[in-house]
Amino acid sequence: MYKIWMIEVFLLIHYSTTCTIPRFANLSIQSNFSIHHFLGIWYEIEGFSNAIENEFDEVHDFTQSFELDQNSSESILARGRARFIHEERCFSFGPWLLNINSSAKMILEKKDLNNTTTLNWPYYILKTDYEHYALIYSCMSVNYLVEHQCADRILWIFSRTTILSDEYLKELEEYVEKTLCINSTSLEKISHGIKSCYTNSAFRFRFSSIEIHFCLIVFILYLFLIYK
Repeated sequence: MYKIWMIEVFLLIHYSTTCTIPRFANLSIQSNFSIHHFLGIWYEIEGFSNAIENEFDEVHDFTQSFELDQNSSESILARGRARFIHEERCFSFGPWLLNINSSAKMILEKKDLNNTTTLNWPYYILKTDYEHYALIYSCMSVNYLVEHQCADRILWIFSRTTILSDEYLKELEEYVEKTLCINSTSLEKISHGIKSCYTNSAFRFRFSSIEIHFCLIVFILYLFLIYK
């Protein structure tokens, strides 16, 4: 038992000394990023934060809806809904104000529009296929410069549904370990109940291109059969 414990300690020390936390300036982001494909509902599956106040500790059903800011073509709003553990009623947070910044390198300017403090946190979309997953990485350090290492990191793994297939999740966890130097065992799993915090009236339906094409084909066949 003692030998096993020593091996685990050795592996942990070896991992921490061989992996260098990258500066934001050196990170690769999602190429050819499309903000319009990214918009819509995202459910958080896993998260990480090494800040003193960990937002993942007390909540589940964490969901965000990203939409264009009607007051600015340079910004989007992220409206959030979640539940505290052992509570049935959902609560709202935000909306967060994000500067699009013409790429996947967004800037989180505010977590509350009524707050006069501007955060200017980097908010990078590192990976997304728009239809299944999104990996988002940010730094909460005060006056952070992207050329420096970040002390207060935060990461979100999102899915378009309340469950993310292992096909995608394992690949993202491997990237998080090898590139961001975050052990996958440190990721907080976010549970989702049967009833989403976004009701049908609040949910903005988003269809994939495959689903749209399928519906068009069915509609054309329907017309063909009627007027045949």
